[in-house]
Amino acid sequence: MRQINVDWFRLFRYSLLFIAFSAVVTIVMLLYFSTSLDEALRKGLMLTLEELEISFELSLTLFIYISFPLLLFRFMYYFSKMLYRGRLEGVSMFSYKTLFNPMNFLLFPSLLNPDGLLYRRRCLLALLLMILIYLIIILIT
Repeated sequence: MRQINVDWFRLFRYSLLFIAFSAVVTIVMLLYFSTSLDEALRKGLMLTLEELEISFELSLTLFIYISFPLLLFRFMYYFSKMLYRGRLEGVSMFSYKTLFNPMNFLLFPSLLNPDGLLYRRRCLLALLLMILIYLIIILIT
């Protein structure tokens, strides 16, 4: 069994990156809704906690709508590579071994070669992240 290692510094960098992204979205919103740069600076200095929370939710929503199609494309890309390059010799896409469903390659790793196992891991990671995005969307609304 593989050990699961959590890279805390990498997670910290991603959280800092999201905070910077939220700050940029807040600045862009201030500049867009202000008539001049002086007004934007004055509004920026007088932001309330509620306005910052709204800005955070908007940046999270923007992040979700950008990352979901990318994760979907990542899943489709690695799933197609898994189907064409990751199967063992003699295992077809539609056979009794896969129960005539190619999605079952994700459930039965014994039908995959080492490259297919790598592609399967990447597919499952993309699916897990998409599910987490759905949960975040549900929690926001």
